[in-house]
Amino acid sequence: MTTSATSDGGRSGAASGELRLGRRFRIFQAAVLSSDLADGVYRVAVPLLALQLTHSALAISAVGVAMRMPWLLVTLPAGVVVDRYHPHRVLRAASWLRMPLVLLLAAAAFTGHLSVWALALGAFAVGAAGTVVDIAAQSLVPRLVDGAALPRANASLQSVQTVMAQFLGPALGGVVAALGAGGGIGSATVLYVVTLLVLGGLRMPGDGPAAEVRGGSPKSVLADLREGLGHFRSRRDLLHLAGVTACVNLAYAAAITILPLWAIDPGRLGLPSWAYGVLLAAPAVGGVLAGRFAAKALTRFGGGSVLRVCAPLVGACYMALAIPHVAAAAVALTVSGALLMAINVMSVTYRQTSIPPQLFGRVNAAYRWIIWGVLPLGSLVAGLLADAFGVAWVFLCTGGLALATGLLRAPRLTEDTAARTPADSPKAPSGS
Repeated sequence: MTTSATSDGGRSGAASGELRLGRRFRIFQAAVLSSDLADGVYRVAVPLLALQLTHSALAISAVGVAMRMPWLLVTLPAGVVVDRYHPHRVLRAASWLRMPLVLLLAAAAFTGHLSVWALALGAFAVGAAGTVVDIAAQSLVPRLVDGAALPRANASLQSVQTVMAQFLGPALGGVVAALGAGGGIGSATVLYVVTLLVLGGLRMPGDGPAAEVRGGSPKSVLADLREGLGHFRSRRDLLHLAGVTACVNLAYAAAITILPLWAIDPGRLGLPSWAYGVLLAAPAVGGVLAGRFAAKALTRFGGGSVLRVCAPLVGACYMALAIPHVAAAAVALTVSGALLMAINVMSVTYRQTSIPPQLFGRVNAAYRWIIWGVLPLGSLVAGLLADAFGVAWVFLCTGGLALATGLLRAPRLTEDTAARTPADSPKAPSGS
């Protein structure tokens, strides 16, 4: 099979000027909708369940670490797996594995047999499966739509994920978790089952028993990983893109970590706790509003221009949070959400169209390992700066870092490379 499968009506639509995403993409998007809603519920339900089981700060933090640790330990091996097998097959297998793990956690919670350490172990296992799901899903998109439609497809997916994971999921998770032990995780289990049912309707070339896969020994797995990391290190554009994005993510993590101390009374903004939730939704509002325009901006101006404008402005938005006024904070968070949406659509599309398909899973995993790995560092930096100099300096320093990095280090992305479709790139081995 070719590395870029034409979506239903895809190329003919593109030829006539209409970029159709096709039926297969819409099925995939429905699965993403259900999965992200489940993720949003789950990420709220697990910490609340931990709080019900213990009031030990150490134990509760251990559960939080267990939820996030798979991004450091599983991301790179997941990239190797996605490159060795068809990403659709990996996506289904990881989704099937995740569902019973969540079901076991819910059953143990409902029956009163769940300890906080068992919750931590289960959270790590679920997170590991979810990490593979995320890597496989991003690798699958170029096989579902034509290259010219990738900006629109990615913008559509990012909008859905923002609504589900940042809006509806956390709200639903808080409500159902209040109904009793295991309620939130039980609801997530139901949604993961829906995800599997939807994925069952997605048929891809290469899914059949005749599909070739590239197995290998553990030594060859390490060789594959070295190959992907070698390609990543050789790409100055990807290294610089990862560096700029990592600085933006560090500033984001620092701002969100310390924002409650700044916003909630007796903080400088003086908000009641219920109003803080509304303020925290502002980035999601900006992201959803910008989703429709992000693809058009990328198509018209190119990825390099989008990054050079948006990255410094995100840093400026985080610096503006130091203004002790609610309206300023709301505007800064809303605008930052819109800018981050544009950066995300640009970054995903650029990687999907510039990385050779046979290396995409591994190189993409290396990229995401870096940009997600800085999140705990951002939280740590926020605490150190706030303790030493005050909360406002967290926004000024980390936002200033993102602004300066965006201005000085934003890569000059090769627009002809960014515009190249996966079909124009080197062909991957069949079934990889």
